[in-house]
Amino acid sequence: MRTVIVEDSAAALAALRQALEPLPGFDLLGTAAAEDEAVDLILAQQPDLVLLDLGLASGSGLGVLRRLRAGACPARIVVLTNRVEQAYRTACLAAGATAFFDKSAEHGALLDQLQAWMPPQPANEEQRLLALRALRVLDTPAEPSFDSLTDLAARLLNVPIVLVSLVDERRQWFKSRVGLGATETSRAVSFCGHAINSEDLFVIEDARRDARFADNPLVVGEPRVCFYAGAPLTLAGGEVIGTLCAIDHAPRQLGTTERAVLQVLARHVVVELELRRQVSELIAEMEHRRQAEHRYMQLATRDPLTGLPNRAALFDRLNHAVRAAARNDGTLAFMFLDLDRFKLINDSLGHAVGDALLQAVAERLHDSVREADTVARLGGDEFAILLEQPRDTAAVVSVVDKLLASLGEPIQLDGQALTVRASVGIAMYPEHGDNADQLMRHADLAMYQAKQETALGYCMYEPRLDLAAQSRLTLEQDLRPALARGELALYYQPQIDLDTGQLTGVEALLRWNHPQQGLVPPARFIPLAEETGLIQVIGNWVLMEATRQLASWRAAGLEIPQVSVNVSPLQLQAGLLGQVEHALREAGLAPADLELEITETAITADGPLVLDLLSKLRALGVGVAVDDFGVGFSSLAMLRRLPVSTLKIDRCFVQEIARNSQDATITRAIIELGRGLDLRLVAEGVEHTDQRLVLSGFGCLEAQGYLFSPPLPVDALVDWIRGGRNE
Repeated sequence: MRTVIVEDSAAALAALRQALEPLPGFDLLGTAAAEDEAVDLILAQQPDLVLLDLGLASGSGLGVLRRLRAGACPARIVVLTNRVEQAYRTACLAAGATAFFDKSAEHGALLDQLQAWMPPQPANEEQRLLALRALRVLDTPAEPSFDSLTDLAARLLNVPIVLVSLVDERRQWFKSRVGLGATETSRAVSFCGHAINSEDLFVIEDARRDARFADNPLVVGEPRVCFYAGAPLTLAGGEVIGTLCAIDHAPRQLGTTERAVLQVLARHVVVELELRRQVSELIAEMEHRRQAEHRYMQLATRDPLTGLPNRAALFDRLNHAVRAAARNDGTLAFMFLDLDRFKLINDSLGHAVGDALLQAVAERLHDSVREADTVARLGGDEFAILLEQPRDTAAVVSVVDKLLASLGEPIQLDGQALTVRASVGIAMYPEHGDNADQLMRHADLAMYQAKQETALGYCMYEPRLDLAAQSRLTLEQDLRPALARGELALYYQPQIDLDTGQLTGVEALLRWNHPQQGLVPPARFIPLAEETGLIQVIGNWVLMEATRQLASWRAAGLEIPQVSVNVSPLQLQAGLLGQVEHALREAGLAPADLELEITETAITADGPLVLDLLSKLRALGVGVAVDDFGVGFSSLAMLRRLPVSTLKIDRCFVQEIARNSQDATITRAIIELGRGLDLRLVAEGVEHTDQRLVLSGFGCLEAQGYLFSPPLPVDALVDWIRGGRNE
């Protein structure tokens, strides 16, 4: 029941609201505390019920009552007052009050009266409302099928108003109407709210003489209901959701034929509603299937992590683009893009961070190309880009530069700033292939070449790459059984004290004695081992063999202080600590006898898990050397916190140290930095005496290089130590 309360006492207002709010169907439209305010509010809101206090601080309740009735307000107006004298009661009723209650003593009577004005709720109200909502008909536009039935009813029954009324939780809404402008009214004042409780027609011949409706706003005001006949709209499940009702402004009776007409037409309304429901369900099912098909298509053509087109969708687009380019004598560029060292990030920081990084990369790639171009994820850390109708090769290179620059901006993830590097291979149509398969294969070859040529980060396909790929494939196939066949061996390069010339340790260097190709340099097969996953097995073998060999030398009386072993970034996982402990235990060595060499980039870029691993190795007593120091990206603050014991100065600084003042300055700074941090310093690539002298003068205590000895197999190193040394 849509209600306005006029009361200037805050306490009385609060008590009244508390009493009324639990009543079903009670809706408070607003409150007022003064006469003018109350009149304006009520005339604007047109409520069903006004609860009016006579004593107002500004104006009077009686004044409100008279002005409302003068304004033809049809609402039920209930006076609530402490002035219960008969004179006040008589004056209020004469002015048009619907009821008069002592607000102190007649609280229960007031609630009883309000309940009596409310239509009773059906026993199956909840089920009834669910059935009504399931029809999906509320607040829908007019439909000819319903309008024709109300028009026919109005003509056959000769009444001015016919409604298809649907009784909602707090309102009655008219799906179709004849002779009435309003689209809905409050359920609290509706005749249909009563009619839905009837199994048969609900007929009121003269509402003005019926105590339930005589003071109803719809009777005393528009639409001036006098006669009402409502036929229940009963669904197949027994739920009565509304009525087909006929209304007249004058009293009348409903004849037998008229009753039959109203009931038959009501059944037709139900048929139309059920048909509409079935159509709605069919449409909903079709939409569900359409969405399901869309989801299936998304799954079939989209990468679920990034939302980019997947491999199948890319191949389809590439085929289409090739055909279009062939027809129009056009061009296109196809690119493979692979993230460098992504597996290391994924393993170190976790798959959640890895997934988030891939999503960020996908977004940056997508934002770096035109709308007409395609960015796809092929799986893992590999993406593809299709550029249609590029202007020329220079334009393609410009796009690649833009892609790599975008990826080079730090990505903030999980509290860390990650910098992504990528390698891009490019194949052009028609120069590098006239079909999708060729373009993809050639772009893939160019991408692998780009990984080796790190200066640019990209490579354009050339025919020579096919030969290189075949050689690489052969090498990869031969590498898998190489360890089992005993083709892998360790060479050892001495490390020398520059002041005394004494041996301070040896670095173990992996070599592959290929049965056909001879000695294969590590730069050719170590990347293959990392890509194929063989690096874990090979790396553990190197660790076991180097420690075993050191123990064997010592057992033979050779004094070799320690052995250094290179560790691939892909070995920096939790299991490395156990492998080191096992190798030392098997060889009977102390932790200080072993040093692990790790590249500067691997140490500084691989997150807290790797730093924790290195800290545990240092706590065990194993040395940790930063290999190729000076070519990575360490900050001084980071270096101070790194759990390392040795800095190895990269050979690129040593080569020109005696002739290039810049190299000399950088090397001196590295040496002073290492000495300041109390780190062991070893210069790599020392080949000439002048290099040795400069390093010694700068304070570097140790070095290795061809000036002292190249890497040697086991027997040759033994001879070198026992007397064949050439310093």
